[in-house]
Amino acid sequence: MAKYFRLFIVVLLFTSCTRDVIQELLFPRLELAPRLEMDSNGYYHLKLDSTRNQTTHRISGNVYDIVEPTMVSWESNLTWEYMGEEVPTINETSYVDKDGEINTMIAPIYSMKNDTLVVTATINEWNITQTLNIVLE
Repeated sequence: MAKYFRLFIVVLLFTSCTRDVIQELLFPRLELAPRLEMDSNGYYHLKLDSTRNQTTHRISGNVYDIVEPTMVSWESNLTWEYMGEEVPTINETSYVDKDGEINTMIAPIYSMKNDTLVVTATINEWNITQTLNIVLE
């Protein structure tokens, strides 16, 4: 009898909650922190180093409401070629640390000046995605 009572309470709790509350309880949240200035159009700006071929920059963020080790995939729209090989401008994988922090590195090259680097982070298991637009100056 106690087993059915507990089941009834669980069903009652879930049916009395709104969909938004349930989603907030069940799904992780992803927040990126590019550590760059953002303009009024929502674009971030990275000044490229004219004395070097590549400019490296760390993009950080947090993943909230997870309990297991979680991988984050990173993509960008720009690549370059070195000795016949395509080179990505971003490290393509990172893991959420024990404090919920994520980090990746971008490394656009100087010839990409005035392009817009589109960075996408995805929590694979949950299909949660966030995108940043970074103008390379």
